[in-house]
Amino acid sequence: MYRGSMFRLYGWAALALIALSSSAAAQAQQKSAKELIAGTWTLLIADNLRAEDGTRVPGFGPLPNGTAKFGADGKYSVEVTPSVTGHAALSYSGSYSLDDAGKTLTLRVDESSLPNWRGTAQTGMIEFVNADNLGWKTSVPFVASAEFNGAELIWARAK
Repeated sequence: MYRGSMFRLYGWAALALIALSSSAAAQAQQKSAKELIAGTWTLLIADNLRAEDGTRVPGFGPLPNGTAKFGADGKYSVEVTPSVTGHAALSYSGSYSLDDAGKTLTLRVDESSLPNWRGTAQTGMIEFVNADNLGWKTSVPFVASAEFNGAELIWARAK
């Protein structure tokens, strides 16, 4: 009898945890993209996308370092440092805008360590897996090469 009531208790506890996590995900989706993106993010993945077949190639090595900061005032800064030698670091900053309906993020680049990025706008699709994980896919690769036609970045909210 004790064993049966313990399993029932564990079952209710599991259901409560699922309900709480579903509630947290629902609350994150109720917030606007501008509310969700504000803050500091740590880079997990920065891959170039091959034009031929869409395969991913690490743009800054397998474990790049990076930080993105998005202010509530519409300003941003991004810094990416490679995890392998032979790759240059990348930094850029400017202003950003979000389209909640279209799930797009547009970065207007005012300053960049890549001179050809200055004065450009980069628009890409964003996806919030939850309030602490952000994905961004853009048509601008990290290298100027016909081999690549875009990049994908995955960020985690800095703790």
